[in-house]
Amino acid sequence: MRLSLADALFYALMVGAGEVYFLADAVRLGATPLQQALVVTLPLCVGTLGPVMSLGLLGRFRRRKPVVVTAASLQAALLLSIVVVDLSGRLSPNALIGLACGYQIFSQAAGTAWASWYGDVVPGRIRGRYFATRNQIAQLATSASLVAAGLLLQGLEPGAAGAVAAGAGGLGYAIIFGSAAAFRIVSVSLLAMSPEPPPELLSNRHETLAFARSNDALPVRRILLFSAAMQLTVYLASPYFGPFMLEELRLSYTEYMAGSVAVVVLKFASLTSWGRLVDRYGARSVFLLAAVLVALVPLPWLWTRGVALVIVAQALSGLSWGGHELSQFSLLLETSPTRSRLHVFAMMSVLTGLAQLLGSLLGGWLLIAVDRRFAVLFVVSAAARLLVALSAPQVIPSEIGARTIGRRRMFLRLLGFRASGGIESRPIAVDEEPPAPEGS
Repeated sequence: MRLSLADALFYALMVGAGEVYFLADAVRLGATPLQQALVVTLPLCVGTLGPVMSLGLLGRFRRRKPVVVTAASLQAALLLSIVVVDLSGRLSPNALIGLACGYQIFSQAAGTAWASWYGDVVPGRIRGRYFATRNQIAQLATSASLVAAGLLLQGLEPGAAGAVAAGAGGLGYAIIFGSAAAFRIVSVSLLAMSPEPPPELLSNRHETLAFARSNDALPVRRILLFSAAMQLTVYLASPYFGPFMLEELRLSYTEYMAGSVAVVVLKFASLTSWGRLVDRYGARSVFLLAAVLVALVPLPWLWTRGVALVIVAQALSGLSWGGHELSQFSLLLETSPTRSRLHVFAMMSVLTGLAQLLGSLLGGWLLIAVDRRFAVLFVVSAAARLLVALSAPQVIPSEIGARTIGRRRMFLRLLGFRASGGIESRPIAVDEEPPAPEGS
């Protein structure tokens, strides 16, 4: 288990130095509004093939470790490919989008199998303490590498991504993406040395389909559909916060980094408080509150004209998404059987990925239609989010979320960087017997 703590360190270093800056690199390369949206959302959508592929392999071969090590190795190879193409001068926005899609497929495939693997490795009596320590390591490492990468870009790149000629520079990006690949290679080595116990039984496809069609799955279906609707409205604007900072506000790399750090820090710092609220008032009540806060996220951007207000806006985003993710996954844990949860989370990835892609395409079309007036896009997204958030009391009945999971029974698995809310993590129950294999 000590190997997994070291793995968390290097995995988080990869996230902070790698995918956090994909969008900034696309802007540097001269990406159009549509390409800027696609570099964020198309990899997330295509990446949902990863969990599906992983579940198919687990159902057939039962071994988790080979799936994780192979997928993680291919993820590192994709990062190295970005470096090689960038140094050759042939990296284009479309090429970056394609490579990012492969990166996400292997990332999500590895994460799904990892969750099943380490759900069995860590004894139930120490899971809370163990994963709390692992999360702290990941949080600090992500923040540190994000800052280091931003400072390196500031020193090596010829200017801010939105202020230079298309394709100018690139050495700084090659170095940080190469470092991210190296961190992932170390992570793969640690995973390869880690032991794998016999797997707990997962539900088969027929068992999961039977559950999905039953009345017992109605709460799960409602939560998943609501989540997809919310993600669609969120991604009308979410992929364009980065371009707004880099192109409209002309933020330097250090200022862009400061905003990214703010969303990460506030999100993790607020999770304990959100957990207490879930304990006290139930997941549904917290979910309704967090949905409204997520709806308000675009509003500060209407008045943002400098880095100070960017940090405030990003802090609100981190706070809101921390509560939304924690309460949403608490609801899913309460309403889905343990043996089917990997399939439930895989379906959630597919639905939200499709919704994010559709939302970003609609947002890109709207941004072009209004002559790149970002304020119009932010207002439309906020209004659409609020309509969805206000429907939540009817979509999520009061009997759902009455039972609390308890903040000490949750751990967080770092998933990666998302434009809508910084570092995305998945809360998971930790003291169920037998150990629950859910999450990624």
